[in-house]
Amino acid sequence: MKLEEATLALEPRSVGACIDIAILFYQRHFDKMLPLSLIFGVVPVTVGMLGAANGNGWLLSGLLFFFVSPFLGATVVAGAGHHVFGEEFTIRRALMHTYRRLPVLLLWLPAARLVYALIGIMCWGFLSVPLATRYGFLSEVLILEQLRGGRTLKRLEEILRNSYLEACGRYTTILAFTFCVGLTLFLLFDLGAQFLFATPIFMAKVSWAVAAEDIANLLAYDPLLVGALSATWWLVYPLARLAWFFCYLDARVRKEGWDVEIELRVEARRLLNAS
Repeated sequence: MKLEEATLALEPRSVGACIDIAILFYQRHFDKMLPLSLIFGVVPVTVGMLGAANGNGWLLSGLLFFFVSPFLGATVVAGAGHHVFGEEFTIRRALMHTYRRLPVLLLWLPAARLVYALIGIMCWGFLSVPLATRYGFLSEVLILEQLRGGRTLKRLEEILRNSYLEACGRYTTILAFTFCVGLTLFLLFDLGAQFLFATPIFMAKVSWAVAAEDIANLLAYDPLLVGALSATWWLVYPLARLAWFFCYLDARVRKEGWDVEIELRVEARRLLNAS
């Protein structure tokens, strides 16, 4: 990666600034983000809707999203990462970068998800965020740094050394932000379907006197609700993944002084030209 060709200023940023840049990047490249979400999300959404016929709608959707979404995230990282360092962001290039590293991704991504899911369940979810943060930069390390084997875990530890608690806080902030965005988008879907097409998705179907039972039944058996919720997850996930990718850039700026390195390179070129 040629730092001097970066299309984004490499400098220390707060988590709020990382989220802001992610929003701007998602907006600017929405014509790529939407097709990528469709490529990875159409089959899981469809399977979840079909599973609603047997009362397994939310379960199938959740499981497929949990294990398939990391590959969408890896593709987003591949496209955004190479774009930040001067390469044009296209769907084809992002998919090709992911395809070249697919064997390694197939080995690491599901395994990492399975590990922190099992440990998280055994610990009643208390370790979910710490473990997710621990393996959070896996796609960046595998695709952008192209590491493999034991060096991968060592690199993850190196990036987070002395900043692990801060990274956990950033992960939690991005998670909360994504939840709010997803909830807002889903409610817009619900209201839009009800007022424009007279087809309620959620709010109008729930009897609030027995809300818990109604919601559980709808999540299990209502294909429209399962499809709308799943579609919301797949649309919002790239935004969260972008925000976390920019946190990765921030971590490398702070650890490796990329901003200082760029200034030194620029100054060296200036002195060379002056001489």
